[in-house]
Amino acid sequence: MWQFERAMVTTIAVALVQVLVSAQQPCSIGARAHYGFLWPHRPSSWILVEGHAPAIELFAERKVSGAQHWHHDYAIPSYGLGVLYTGMANPDRIGAAVRVVPYLFLPFVQDDRHAFGLRVGWGVGYIAKPFERAENTKQIAIGSRINTAIQLMPEYRYRHHRVTLHAGIGIDHWSNGSVQLPNLGLNYLSVNAGMSYALEPPVEGSTLRPRSDEREPHLREWNIVGAFAVNETARPLSGQYGVVSLSGQRQWQVSSKSHLMAGVDLFNKGTLATVHPEMKERDRIEYTQLGVHGGYALGFGNGELFMHMGAYVYTPVEDEAPFFHRVGVRYRTGKHLIWNLSLKSHYAVADHWEFGVGYRWN
Repeated sequence: MWQFERAMVTTIAVALVQVLVSAQQPCSIGARAHYGFLWPHRPSSWILVEGHAPAIELFAERKVSGAQHWHHDYAIPSYGLGVLYTGMANPDRIGAAVRVVPYLFLPFVQDDRHAFGLRVGWGVGYIAKPFERAENTKQIAIGSRINTAIQLMPEYRYRHHRVTLHAGIGIDHWSNGSVQLPNLGLNYLSVNAGMSYALEPPVEGSTLRPRSDEREPHLREWNIVGAFAVNETARPLSGQYGVVSLSGQRQWQVSSKSHLMAGVDLFNKGTLATVHPEMKERDRIEYTQLGVHGGYALGFGNGELFMHMGAYVYTPVEDEAPFFHRVGVRYRTGKHLIWNLSLKSHYAVADHWEFGVGYRWN
């Protein structure tokens, strides 16, 4: 275990150095202390709560350059990398919990000294003691050591010269997206305070501004995305099965930041036979489900953060729920390619990941 933790620390240190070395705008480094507790969003998770837990976080951050229109649409946000370590106050069943999260700080209100906004991050998490059938059966929240990690944190900042004071209320979430059960997820809710130091004098305002006539017209496009993953359902050790999905939609940009979308989905997942054993005798093509969705996205230049809400129009057998949801990110490259990373769920229960690529056209 020590060799793994030493390797993780080395990887984190290298990532932080890369953020600093590649900086074009003044970069800040900082530390934040958290104090909180494991928030059981399911009644069954109370068995894991044993007290309050401190955490320590290191982060490196810098402002965007101002060279793109979306930088100004979001009032010149900051981006960075945050590394958090906590014990969750449960050394026997959970052990160490670590997350490495690239993030954006989106200011709602700011001036030369004060800022208030939302920090949003999505990265990789590690849980030292996941569920094990023989030795850790009461760990009912996480079935894998490597997970995804998500952070949402309203944050206030006060800057004086090169020093900035930070205070926030954060929620950090570890989950594997039902790749391996159990997957109720772990939530760490905390209050926190910290300080950062700019390695160079702060630049007042943005140094670059895009030309107003360079802004592209509002996006109107069709796109189709194919994706794959594996998942497990019903109970731990029931088996992992492949998932493929195909999603087509029409997308409209309704403001400089906002997009609306509507589309059709096809899903084909082997875990339907876990819940409905009679499906094992059918051909795999008969596992196909048809759905429709509507959605909303926030645009960040070529990238977007999106959410879909959908319903099954046809399914050969009942799924976990008649409605499904999808949250994820997409990034456009070249004239036609679109890359997709998303998580499909039934309400708050993860169904499967979607790693995919697609084609787009006007």
